[in-house]
Amino acid sequence: MFTIREATEADNHALLHLEAASPQGTGLKILIDRDTYFYRPSLFDHGHVLIAEEDGKLVGIMAFAIKDMLVGGEPIKAAYIYDFRGEAGYRRSMKRGLYRLWREVESRILDAGVSFLYGHIKADNDDSMRIALKMEARPAGDYEILTLPSPQRTAMLPGVRRIDWSEGVERIDRLIGKRDMRPLHLEDAYRRGDELGYLRGIYRMEHSKSSAQISVWDTSSIYQGRVIRMPRSLKALRLLVNPIGKVLPLPRIPGEQEKLTYWHLFDPLCEGPNGRLLLKRIVNQIRFEAAREKIAILTLFYDKEDPYAQIPRFLPCTRLTYRTMVKPYSDVIPTAPLHIDIRDI
Repeated sequence: MFTIREATEADNHALLHLEAASPQGTGLKILIDRDTYFYRPSLFDHGHVLIAEEDGKLVGIMAFAIKDMLVGGEPIKAAYIYDFRGEAGYRRSMKRGLYRLWREVESRILDAGVSFLYGHIKADNDDSMRIALKMEARPAGDYEILTLPSPQRTAMLPGVRRIDWSEGVERIDRLIGKRDMRPLHLEDAYRRGDELGYLRGIYRMEHSKSSAQISVWDTSSIYQGRVIRMPRSLKALRLLVNPIGKVLPLPRIPGEQEKLTYWHLFDPLCEGPNGRLLLKRIVNQIRFEAAREKIAILTLFYDKEDPYAQIPRFLPCTRLTYRTMVKPYSDVIPTAPLHIDIRDI
């Protein structure tokens, strides 16, 4: 018997087990360890997780949130799809249970009056991109993620200060204005993150006619990566780099089965001729703080067309491109640059 229902806390173990069957990466495989699957739904006022079961066995998940946002300067509703996966036996066919699960979710979001649904897909994930295109989704914009390892040494950089998040949000609001896909109330994500303990703060630096700031989201208490496979080349590099990093400002390369904790950097803003340089100093200060608190990885998110995201060069780092795919249900289509809601990431 096949059934579709809303997930509850009692399903947490089964949801995490299905998620664990999909480690990230190819040569370097990272498994995500966390205590609760329901971290993401807790960030939204209208978050939902639907599950498909066959004869009592979990075979599919589809998680989404109904969000109020601005597009074209006008308030609209949109659906954000942030998880869609199936048990291995179901992945080969969208014509079976997963297709029925998708149709149920689509019916619910249409009843909510959304103008479109959207999701973020890694640009080189050909399988997911084919599915999105088959569902008549189209690209609306790209954003990049820089992955920065924390250094093995720490220091303090003068001039970088942590400001009250409401003060920082006022600056963001002033600069991005009515940018497409920004939350109707920009402060909602910050307030929820502050209430749940994920918002570490907003860091800012000013000098003469230039300024920069960036926000930090800390998921180390509930979300960890674990390296389950490393290529031989990286193992060899680890033996070389880690000892040198105790003397020089080099990152530390983790070993297999080692836990990785994360801070996420978002909403970067640069103003003035030296904004980019100030942002680099801020990020380096955050990296030093991360090292002191045993945080292994920092990720930095920004829209590739955002004029205020003047991202400096960091070494070493990896760069990933994600594509925002939109399936329209009206003539309302967002255009880049898009606002990246930290709750989406």
